[in-house]
Amino acid sequence: MEYLWVIPFSPLVAFIIISLFGYKLLKEPLSGIVAVIGVAISAIFSVYGFYQVAITGDYYNLKLFTWMPLGDYEIAVSILWDPLSALMTCVVTVVSTFIFIFATGYMKGDPSYPRFFAYLSLFVFMMLMLTLADNLIQLFFGWEGVGLASYLLIGFWHYKKSASVAALEAFIVNRVGDWLFLLGVLLAFITFGTLDYLEIFEKLPEVGFWTITAIALLLFGGAVGKSAQIPLHIWLPNAMEGPTPVSALIHAATMVAAGVYMVARIMPVFASSEVALDTVLYIGTMSAFIAATMGLVQNDIKRIIAYSTLSQLGYMFAAEGLGLFKDGMFHLASHAVFKALLFLAAGSVLVAIHHILDIQKMGQLRKYMPITAATFLVGALALAGIPPFSGFFSKDPIIEGAYEINWVVWVLLWGGAGLTAFYIFRLYFLAFENGDRLDPHIKSHVHESPPNMTIPLIVLATGAVVLGFFREFFMNFLRPSLDPSQMKFLPEETKLLVEEGLSRAHHVHIIEDAWHFLIHSLTSPLGLLILFTAIGGIFLAFLMYQVRVIDPAWVANTFRPIYLLFYNRWYFDHIYYAIFAYGYYKLSKFMWKAGDKFVIDGVVNGSGKVSMTFGDFLRLSQTGRISAYLAQMAVGILIFLSLFLFLS
Repeated sequence: MEYLWVIPFSPLVAFIIISLFGYKLLKEPLSGIVAVIGVAISAIFSVYGFYQVAITGDYYNLKLFTWMPLGDYEIAVSILWDPLSALMTCVVTVVSTFIFIFATGYMKGDPSYPRFFAYLSLFVFMMLMLTLADNLIQLFFGWEGVGLASYLLIGFWHYKKSASVAALEAFIVNRVGDWLFLLGVLLAFITFGTLDYLEIFEKLPEVGFWTITAIALLLFGGAVGKSAQIPLHIWLPNAMEGPTPVSALIHAATMVAAGVYMVARIMPVFASSEVALDTVLYIGTMSAFIAATMGLVQNDIKRIIAYSTLSQLGYMFAAEGLGLFKDGMFHLASHAVFKALLFLAAGSVLVAIHHILDIQKMGQLRKYMPITAATFLVGALALAGIPPFSGFFSKDPIIEGAYEINWVVWVLLWGGAGLTAFYIFRLYFLAFENGDRLDPHIKSHVHESPPNMTIPLIVLATGAVVLGFFREFFMNFLRPSLDPSQMKFLPEETKLLVEEGLSRAHHVHIIEDAWHFLIHSLTSPLGLLILFTAIGGIFLAFLMYQVRVIDPAWVANTFRPIYLLFYNRWYFDHIYYAIFAYGYYKLSKFMWKAGDKFVIDGVVNGSGKVSMTFGDFLRLSQTGRISAYLAQMAVGILIFLSLFLFLS
């Protein structure tokens, strides 16, 4: 397995080559070709490594080189290759390859074409360093690296104020989560004396419950920021200011998936604390439901898909909080495929209609862009959870698992599934079917995208159709990494601790075979309820936005308080602006007036005025006349003698 080092460093080499020679020797399209080759090499080696670990079910811990000494502990750049990291690495590299290919068409003609592909390659390298890490420091390096790369890519069109503001917002909000994450890393090092995952897992039984809880919650604070969960979610919808391939990369295969992967990667730590698992569960559940309500009333095509990402990440965290880690990771892989498909199809639309984002200004695009429309429809059906598309096999089992463990969580996840089906088909009907609201000048130029954009759509659409049928394979594949009884790198004491922590999921029976799960969903009351909820959401969208039997304006006016709550995104942005932006400005202004002008300037200027007044008084004695000086001396001598005689 020595070849594994190629996986992370191939995109890094592409980044270096493009950075050094992009503008002089590797202009468009060569920069894009170099980037595609770099990530494709990673994908090929990742798939081969996936195949190897699928055969053996073993894990490999490769130390590449020592990075830095930390007392008696040496931090190494390493690769931990097991089923979990193999799956995540394949998701990152394979999906990124098709996003890169699509981007060669999407970014055609952009003057900063080489810079864009340099940033993309850097992004993938950092994500792979995070994914393949065997210790928290290397993970933190990649964690911060994807934050930097996302800042550069979200603000890629920096001459647009909205883009630069969105990049800054993403960077600042993530710093809040990263600060918590770093505290968790430091507490872990103080507690365990090491940052290597395997050594931490070995020492878990020796550590107190509340210490483990504190470490898990601090690390999860970083995941809340990186994966845009409530309350640190506000940056993700605004990150749509970057080019659409960036949105696809962030939402599908890289940055926002990092938090979900991190929780699964150090699952024994979270499983050792019921409090930590409950926190993951409830944060994920609230995010899944609230984000779905936000997506109902948005008109920006990319933001609607962004809210679906926020919501689906909530389902993944909810699965992990329920103890269904394998289901959460399978949904991550499934979601990566159909979410990349949705974003790239949206990007194909934007190129065709000159980057108009408002779906109310679209309509009947299926006539002009049949491939884009068909592939977007596949992605929408997968997101809605309609069989036989992959989202059905990855999301519905999580909802069924919640039903057996936590009734409140089940209600919110079930309701979120119906809302998801509604808003994604609201987008589809308004953009691709109902009406013809396109500007006549734009409509005359609308046509299907070129092959380097449509072929990735077709491949990803195929994946969204067939991936779900491999559910049982993936469940079995992930067992050596996420099933305590089969985790070879866990000592027996830790296995018992983890199994006890995951006891809530022991009695849950979720069918793993895809065909049996499909039959179960079509015959059991619970399965039919979940399925018909999604179909009902689609049908309601059809009635409101295709045949117009129900007037959307009437619904908005009738339920105006709820509509405004959802449209204003539950007022999170308003609250944060009032507290952290406007509130901070008012506090700064008060401190300037009260502290700076009154206290600091008062002391400095006051001391100067006192000195000037005292100087003016002393100046009265400096007349330049000898007689006056003799008189002053005489008076002084008399005063001195008087005091001397009085005191003696």
